[in-house]
Amino acid sequence: MAVPKYEMIKNDLIQKIKSGIYAPGEELPSETEMLEQYKVSRITVRRAIDELYLMDYIEKKQGKRAIVKLTTRTQNLNSISSYTEEILKHGMTPSRKILSSGLRLPTSQEQKALLLDKTEPVFFLERIVYADETPFCYTISSVVYKYFRDIESYDFSSCSLYNVIEEDYQIKITTSELKLKATLPNDQIASYLHVDKSLPMLKYSATTYGILNNQEVPIEYFMTYYLTDLFEYTLIQKRS
Repeated sequence: MAVPKYEMIKNDLIQKIKSGIYAPGEELPSETEMLEQYKVSRITVRRAIDELYLMDYIEKKQGKRAIVKLTTRTQNLNSISSYTEEILKHGMTPSRKILSSGLRLPTSQEQKALLLDKTEPVFFLERIVYADETPFCYTISSVVYKYFRDIESYDFSSCSLYNVIEEDYQIKITTSELKLKATLPNDQIASYLHVDKSLPMLKYSATTYGILNNQEVPIEYFMTYYLTDLFEYTLIQKRS
């Protein structure tokens, strides 16, 4: 039985990836280049690329060529780390793009998580975090403003929110209650992170606690969409 043409292309590309002809992080040839190289239809080329994506050999970025998948890094969910700390731990350079920030009244979800009245303001921070200039996550955080007066004066494109909380406001972060969900990004988030809407993401929603006046109180509520192609996430469980 004859091997389908897309299988031949897929197998040829896998061999080139494994042999290092196409290195991790390197772009594959364009569709047009593959059409000329393999003498097949565009549908066949796209099927081969889709197969490589499903087999976890490549990443697909919206409006860009497919690239060979980078070595996956592991992130431990058992401890609280800022995005900056996590990225630095893996030998990468963090950076941030602020999409919006300021003071506003809390949502009903924030009222419940942060134990606030509906008239108590929060400071919100919406941003994209990058690792080596590659989007790492989209996140929006809200902190209880009465604990962090004038926090809106900080330039969070160049500093870590958790560093500011612990070092400047002297509030020790203690615990975080996480909810995790596999999801697909909406149009806006996919655009922010330069990914296809079909790429599965990991969505966190969490309440972070800190010590204030010798008491543990909720200080932050955040929601984060993590890309799943740069990092794997580990959680150690023990039987009680």
